[in-house]
Amino acid sequence: MGYQSRTIKQVLPDINESIFLPAIQREFVWDTEQIVQLFDSVLREYPIGSFIFWNLNGEFADNQIKYYFVRNHIEDSIYPDDFDNVHHRNPKVPEYEQIPDSVSLVVDGQQRLSSFYIGLQGTYVEKQKYRQRKNPDAWTRKQLYLNLLSNPNNQTEDHLKLRYDFRFKEPNPTQSGEEYWFRVGDILEIDTLEKAMTRANEIASELEEVSDAQEHYILKNLTTLYNAVHARDIVNYYEEGNQDNERILDIFVRANEGGTQLSKSEILLSIATSYWGSDEENPIDAKEEINNFVGNLNQAYVDEGYDFGSDFVLKSLLVVADLSAEYQIRTFTHENLALMKEIWANGVVQDAIESTIDLISDFGITGRSLTSRNALIPLVFYFYHNENPSLTTDSQLGVQVRLRILEWLCSALLNSNFNSRPDQIIEDARDAIKEADDSQFPLERIQREIRTRGKAVGFSQEIVEDLFEETDYNSTKIYLLLSVLYYPDPAHDDSYEIDHIFPRSLLEKDNLIENYGFEPSKAERYASLRDHVANLQLIEENQSKGDQAFDEWISTRSDQYYDRHHIPTDERLYELENFPEFIERREEMLRDHIISTFS
Repeated sequence: MGYQSRTIKQVLPDINESIFLPAIQREFVWDTEQIVQLFDSVLREYPIGSFIFWNLNGEFADNQIKYYFVRNHIEDSIYPDDFDNVHHRNPKVPEYEQIPDSVSLVVDGQQRLSSFYIGLQGTYVEKQKYRQRKNPDAWTRKQLYLNLLSNPNNQTEDHLKLRYDFRFKEPNPTQSGEEYWFRVGDILEIDTLEKAMTRANEIASELEEVSDAQEHYILKNLTTLYNAVHARDIVNYYEEGNQDNERILDIFVRANEGGTQLSKSEILLSIATSYWGSDEENPIDAKEEINNFVGNLNQAYVDEGYDFGSDFVLKSLLVVADLSAEYQIRTFTHENLALMKEIWANGVVQDAIESTIDLISDFGITGRSLTSRNALIPLVFYFYHNENPSLTTDSQLGVQVRLRILEWLCSALLNSNFNSRPDQIIEDARDAIKEADDSQFPLERIQREIRTRGKAVGFSQEIVEDLFEETDYNSTKIYLLLSVLYYPDPAHDDSYEIDHIFPRSLLEKDNLIENYGFEPSKAERYASLRDHVANLQLIEENQSKGDQAFDEWISTRSDQYYDRHHIPTDERLYELENFPEFIERREEMLRDHIISTFS
């Protein structure tokens, strides 16, 4: 077999016809910047690394689980029904699909080959920032374009450092005197260098007042793109013909473990996929099973904005199997893989995960407030170990246990218990749950173990004050901290936004000096309190008050609003002059609420 070379143009027609992906491969995960950088590297004649193709034939090829390359990629697993023929994950090739007797599976190089496929023949669907995933208007289908008027001798000043101006844009972008956007995929229809040069001259003639330099750029860019796709053997690959799953798995792990291309969890999922699929009596495609479960889980809680991945499910599976929570290849022995497969096939770990997500959703903990998914894994084990008990508010056990679990979760997340050595904390919690005499959640025992690790637990006055000191508007924990303030009537989805009670624009230092006559020192003090937790609240998007003065806004609210948002009733505190006193008084109210909730 050995090494072979082909052009991009030669490889593309074989993708999803005779070239597929093995089950051990991960999903396509590159973003548009990575795709653009790859194309820029190719045009600059930079090396892009080699590929590994696993050549299979006959019955052995038929029996291998195979996946398609993604042609039309969408960057999120949850998207509106309006988008058809798009994929977030690589689709599985159905068993009934007619494919050649001889196929090649890409063991190394999927991300690069997929990028060529998407950039030249596909699309990339992106979601606009800060827009809800279920809103069709939040999504844009884009194609890859090259600005032929850009100077290929100049390097961009941004972090990408591109010489060729590649961008993903909506179809038929607006042209101008400084930009001529050529759809990169159109180069496939230009089959000779002469035709590429002719097309460059045609484009130049279409433009008004084109300079000699610009004519040169058009010719240079287009012919360079042509050569990169049609003329140069860019896809350099090693062909492996050994029909041995264990050998290929070993090649895959060695090709990926030493670098940053794959995470440990992705490699381990690949190992599980290979082993579970090789069981002749009851083969299971671990990759498909786990990814489908994750996709359904995220879809079921789309309003909450969760974004669980296969790594969360895989670690949960390790923990309920009483194995090390740490991702270690040595853990994935045949014996342990068989145990994990048995647990998965019984459906018990899936039930425990779903019960856990049901509970945190009921608590009002959303994707924005869930700062570490590791904190959920002890809860998964609790449900698994106790045979999935009902923790509804109308059950005696539920009434007793729910608040204990909420305290554990909020304490662990707000005190950043999982920021270092998370696997150790997970195993400590698992041991405490196993040692419990009944179905009660052993909060005190778990916290005692965590405290011995030198970590803060619970909500003493000192801890709450520290949280207020270190958590402001820009903190990753602010949404969770604010959410706790609304228990037992939480905000149940991600449609809530963080609002400054006294408007942020009002408390700008320069504004206070120029428009309100504040001394610089006083203005600086006010500005320092602007993003304090005591000046923040959660409100629904349709309640947005913008820059409206708080004394005007609050006068339109009901009495219940004051209680729900912990607003002092002393109207004197709503005046700008008394803003520091408002912060002090509301901070006291928030601190008292948190302490009393978990006392």
